Amino acid sequence: MRSITRLISIFLLLAMCSCKKDKAPSECFSNATTVRVINNVQATIKESNGNYFIMEQGSIDTKLNPCNLNPEFWINNLPVVITGEVKLTSRNSQPCCTDNFVITKIEK
Repeated sequence: MRSITRLISIFLLLAMCSCKKDKAPSECFSNATTVRVINNVQATIKESNGNYFIMEQGSIDTKLNPCNLNPEFWINNLPVVITGEVKLTSRNSQPCCTDNFVITKIEK
């Protein structure tokens, strides 16, 4: 009986640990075409009206709108290094100078 209880406990623990709380990169803007790939570029997290964007170093006004930015990176003016895909963005649904972005790697 103990071994069955242990087995069930281990199974439940593994099931809880494997649950994802953030969108996986494959779920982000899945129907949009990739227009540019960013690879290990320095950037800064910016907050505006409760929304978080990413500004590439050297960019003047283009904001990257990440669909899968983990809450640990929700810090205004946080310097990061990003890798990911810039997606084709409909200007009807986004403010000017904002591109949808799928993060595949981000580091502080």
